Amino acid sequence: MTPAEAAELLAHCAAFDRRTIGEADARAWARALHDVPLDDDTRGAIAEHYGHTDKWITAAQVREMRARIRTGRLEAAHPVYEGNPDETGEQFVANRQAQITAAAEGHLPARTIAQAIGAAPTEELLALLPGVGHQVTDEPQPYVDEATRAEIRSTLPGNRAALVELDVDCPHDRCRAGRRHLCKSSRGKELRGTVHGQRRDAYAIRRAACAECGAPPQHPCATPEPHPIRIRAATSDRPVPNRRQLDRLMRTPPAPRETRAHHTSGGNR
Repeated sequence: MTPAEAAELLAHCAAFDRRTIGEADARAWARALHDVPLDDDTRGAIAEHYGHTDKWITAAQVREMRARIRTGRLEAAHPVYEGNPDETGEQFVANRQAQITAAAEGHLPARTIAQAIGAAPTEELLALLPGVGHQVTDEPQPYVDEATRAEIRSTLPGNRAALVELDVDCPHDRCRAGRRHLCKSSRGKELRGTVHGQRRDAYAIRRAACAECGAPPQHPCATPEPHPIRIRAATSDRPVPNRRQLDRLMRTPPAPRETRAHHTSGGNR
């Protein structure tokens, strides 16, 4: 910026703050802004400053505001230089700098990063966007068929079966838990995962017939204790909780496992 251009710039400032301008002012501003041209961005910096405050603008603020305006255009344009395999290093630097200057001066339109690198969505993909969020009428097929699901459900660990034996009173001498009440140990602690054997036998006698001795329900077997086949028959319809969660897991294919590095004191291996 020359002293004459600095005087013109100060006259532009005086239109806002009514400052007086002398030859010394023009020379001082020209020296402070020796590498800043007098262009629309410099004038725009002054207008931007006085659009927000009534304090006098300084040469440093002109430089800072002008750089902010140009940086905003540069960030909005996202200039990407693809380069030329036949150009030299000096040519690459010159061409890249020319592209950055053009973006800062507003010669390149604003665009997103995806548009700059050519990764914008295709027209086919944009045509599918109106259907996002709409209900799909096709019922998804289960990932595991019903027979396999039933087999897995019967052997899946961590799913404790319900205690159907709670339907009868416990005849154990030290328990005597009533119907729908958990059995208790000799220390008075509730047994949440099991029942006493006498209660299990009482439930089997009440609910099932014995296929071995022919005893009907509510009649004891010919032996002091119910036959094992009668106990299994009575508890074969034991329900399993969390069935909906299990079905959902079986309908979803397993995700691929990620390979992770094992860290040791000597580094990765």
